[in-house]
Amino acid sequence: MSEVQNNVNAYEDEIDLRELIMALWRSKYIIVSIALVLAVLVGLYSMFILSPVYQARLNIVINMPEQFHTRYGDYALPITSNQEYIQLITTNQVLKNTIKEMGYDVETASLEGLRGRISIQDTKDAKQNFYEVKVSAGNPQEALKLAQTLFDNYIEFVDIMTKERAIEYYVNFFRTDILSQEIALKSKMELLQKHEELLAVTPQIINQKDAMQEAEQSLGGSIDYIVLENVINPNYTSIENKIITLQQEIYTIEDKIREYNENLMQLEEERQIVAQYYETGEEGDQRQPSLIGIVKTSIYLPSQPVVPSRKSSPSTSRNAVIGLVIGLMLGFIVAYIKEFWMKPKKQ
Repeated sequence: MSEVQNNVNAYEDEIDLRELIMALWRSKYIIVSIALVLAVLVGLYSMFILSPVYQARLNIVINMPEQFHTRYGDYALPITSNQEYIQLITTNQVLKNTIKEMGYDVETASLEGLRGRISIQDTKDAKQNFYEVKVSAGNPQEALKLAQTLFDNYIEFVDIMTKERAIEYYVNFFRTDILSQEIALKSKMELLQKHEELLAVTPQIINQKDAMQEAEQSLGGSIDYIVLENVINPNYTSIENKIITLQQEIYTIEDKIREYNENLMQLEEERQIVAQYYETGEEGDQRQPSLIGIVKTSIYLPSQPVVPSRKSSPSTSRNAVIGLVIGLMLGFIVAYIKEFWMKPKKQ
């Protein structure tokens, strides 16, 4: 008897599918009303309360070479893929300069906030040289200005970064080479001094007549051929030629050291320009730069960005559809509670 009773209780607790559908159908007006009201509310919220977002597009072409020629030699660039170059557009220095030039409040405009308004075309192809960057703002004119300012600061930063790496490379190269040249110069100077001392004690002329007379006396005979009285000492000539060669080598080393020191002075001036950029965000005036940048001719826009004609978000129709779906779900829940929880159970 207890088993039958349990089955009856279980059957009573189960909800028949047909009964459920009929219950929802009886509450169809409630369900539809809730869905429509919620869809309208969400649509109105999206249209009048949510801030509109406009996107300006930057189509960036990147053709950076692996190395470029400078007055100091060919410099191999440290970055080897276009994917790495395009990611530099969201670096802190670029964003800081953009915030400053746009006149944003530095206390409220954060780097992360601005970075979130920049989207880069997602690609894994390192050989691709065309990228689309979208920049978001609250109105069309601001979006266009932000895109242009961001690109200008991006180009300036990559140019400065490339020059900075080249400057540090050549500064280290020249300083190291100057040390080795100074060691070689010291060795040549010591060798020159020894040859000059040797030249000072070496006779320039040899009197062959006196030498032959001494030989004749020692041999106790006579010599039947004519001997010149004075001839140039070949050892003296050899030492003299060596001294001239050493002097030329010393002059060459000194000229190279002088040239390298002049290069270091020029590089130091450009290093100060780079430091000024990182401090103030401005590159400064370079009337006679020793390093000619290649970024402005290797990273460019094939066409200028334009003012966006319509907002990209929020989408009122999409949000209304989302509100409609949520309203239907909420209506189903209300109808279920009304039909099965609020009504007393039938005996």
